[in-house]
Amino acid sequence: MTHEELIAIAREQAKGFDDPEGCCPQIGDLPKSRAVDAVVVYFESDEHNGMIEVILQRDSGKLLGATLSPHKPKAAT
Repeated sequence: MTHEELIAIAREQAKGFDDPEGCCPQIGDLPKSRAVDAVVVYFESDEHNGMIEVILQRDSGKLLGATLSPHKPKAAT
């Protein structure tokens, strides 16, 4: 997929973000976009229910983002 196609998909997915407090910008408020080649590294364990996800820029290893999930999402059926 091209970066433009990926950005279009990301825009559609981000439309569903809920902000009941009204403190965060919505996708329509953010006209600039870019796509970078990245890798997502997941850390998980059979003994612990949590998961850590680290997003790195593929060519430099620069940290793009990370999340900590106290509970692993259940696999889709």
